[in-house]
Amino acid sequence: MSDLSSVSEHLLAPGGLTLDSLQSVLGELAGPGIDAADLYFQGMISESWSLEDGIVKEGSFNLDQGVGVRAQSGEKTGFAYSNAITEDALRTAARAARSISRAGQNGRVQAFTSQ
Repeated sequence: MSDLSSVSEHLLAPGGLTLDSLQSVLGELAGPGIDAADLYFQGMISESWSLEDGIVKEGSFNLDQGVGVRAQSGEKTGFAYSNAITEDALRTAARAARSISRAGQNGRVQAFTSQ
């Protein structure tokens, strides 16, 4: 499996995202007045087990994921992030990062969190 197909399967598909929807979000993010823009996806799965005398006493499973959005306009940079990896969350984060960078202030905002 290629890196791109792995990312598509594990990070994008569960939230209904496609490569075309990412292109669309990046197009919106990198519009007029924005010099550079990027999306940073991260996903981590962890699992732990506690044994006592060969018997499982405790176990845990954790899934952390999210996306960071950055927009640069000259010397100004806007950051936003979301714990949810969906098209709506990405668009909200993209608008926030774009707005921050174009407003002439450095800033950061959390666009969306899923519970």
